[in-house]
Amino acid sequence: MPQAPIGPKDTFGDIYYKTYTKEARGDAPQQAVWGLKQKDTFVEFGACRDWYLGSFRLEEVKGQRARTHEGLYRAYIVGETNTRAANHQIVREWRTMCKERADWEKYREHLLKQVQDFEQMKNAFAEEKATFEVEKKSEEWGREGLKSKLQAAEELLSKEREWKKVCEKDNQRMYAARSKVTDLEAQIATLKGKVEEVQADKGLS
Repeated sequence: MPQAPIGPKDTFGDIYYKTYTKEARGDAPQQAVWGLKQKDTFVEFGACRDWYLGSFRLEEVKGQRARTHEGLYRAYIVGETNTRAANHQIVREWRTMCKERADWEKYREHLLKQVQDFEQMKNAFAEEKATFEVEKKSEEWGREGLKSKLQAAEELLSKEREWKKVCEKDNQRMYAARSKVTDLEAQIATLKGKVEEVQADKGLS
């Protein structure tokens, strides 16, 4: 299909498309040829038309221009039918997605509540653990005190046992000495008796 001539009412976009050739600008970056302003909205027909006409690549425009009227008609019917069918499915899935999103929001709130409860439980557990550690230290210190007292008592008992052993040995020694003294006293008494007898015999003679 021959390229349409440039007319006096052609926009910059019209000229941009009509003067395109693959050989001249095929490797150049695609540029937006809109006359749109940032304040424009798609409520306005002119803004919609400008955006729509300027949204396709130049080579694509050239390819579509080369189609026959029958080819364009068939492409339109196939494309529009598929677009409507896809839109129908998108709407159905959108409703499902919105319901799933609502369910997810409820589940999210439930999770957030569980997280809050968990944080409270964690803080309570931390306090209980701190209290337990204090009590445990007190118990350990009490245990250490009892252990020290028990050790001191065992040492005292050991010393008492040793003292009893010493006393027992001393008693045995004292008993043995007393027995020897008693024997010596008996022997002395016997000797005295014999001396007295000898002296008495000498006096008689």
